[in-house]
Amino acid sequence: MPIITGYEDAIREYEEAAAKGICLPAFAAEDRETLEAILAASVDVAAEVGRPDLPVIVTWTTRYPLRPQMTKVFSCGDPSLGMQAMLSDLRILMSERGPYNRLRVLPHLDHFVPARDAAILEDHWDNFASVLVDASDMTDADNIAITREYVDRFRGRRIVEGVVDCIGESGSPDGKVLKTTVEKARNFRERTGVDLLVPNVGTEHRSTSQTLEYDERLARRISAEVGRILSLHGTSSLNERNFARLSECGFLKINIFTALAVVGGQAVARQVLENIGNLFDEKLLAAMTREGIVGANVLALRTDGKTMDARPRLEYLANEHRRNAWFRAVKDMCRRYFFLLNYSRYGIISPGCTERSH
Repeated sequence: MPIITGYEDAIREYEEAAAKGICLPAFAAEDRETLEAILAASVDVAAEVGRPDLPVIVTWTTRYPLRPQMTKVFSCGDPSLGMQAMLSDLRILMSERGPYNRLRVLPHLDHFVPARDAAILEDHWDNFASVLVDASDMTDADNIAITREYVDRFRGRRIVEGVVDCIGESGSPDGKVLKTTVEKARNFRERTGVDLLVPNVGTEHRSTSQTLEYDERLARRISAEVGRILSLHGTSSLNERNFARLSECGFLKINIFTALAVVGGQAVARQVLENIGNLFDEKLLAAMTREGIVGANVLALRTDGKTMDARPRLEYLANEHRRNAWFRAVKDMCRRYFFLLNYSRYGIISPGCTERSH
């Protein structure tokens, strides 16, 4: 069963990863290019480590205010249609005829906001292995009560993740959000019974800076109190040297999105710039130089040692060229994260784990 949704099957994947000292990356996608790049990177890593049925988490949000990903799938912004499209693409790519069907994919619904997304979850909850219930913008009492409601509803059927405190948003005018205390994490865990717990350990969502704010000591203290059930959000503000230690700090899962969007977007921008003479004719390029959009030297661009015959060329104008630039960059970044998070250990049998039959 390549797409895993059952509780017991999903829990076994987490347990095996923990036993091997691996933190499972939850790669977020809001378009089919990113979704396929995640799967393609997984297949490549699976071949390298000798584990064809490698587990990988794919995730997305619905109408989460800070990044409503399913509203971005189509220009019409309909989150229900976006959800249907992403699930359909995943099933097609993982089908018997698909190239990724030996993987073990755990779909995750990220930052499910009950007040906004309840109807959509009602239609699609059986397509996910896990759900992050996010009521962290409410009072602590309401957050606990709402999260507990979904834990009770999905007990033994889906993994439920809960957020103790809001995770900061990079550049937010509200300033820094307070870190989660050990006592608050323990209280949240005891009163909700969540399978996975998201503490605020100093990271920020959608950070593109290299400033390290992750508090590893706090993460270890919280894990020692509540167990190895932590989920890390705000990965983009981490320093690379922390990744290999995430599992020993108690993290079972780590969310990754901004870094993928950055490398994908930059790859597309570079592809456009390098092929600008294949997108515009000389008249339009000259006009853009006068407007200061591009430099005057763009008119002297050369291709294969010859002065460029600047004119629109279909093979560079159609979406395929930009799609492939995005795909390659995101695939390479996913592969990098797999090894930073110790996926090479899937090629090693740990004590207490039995080797799967492939």
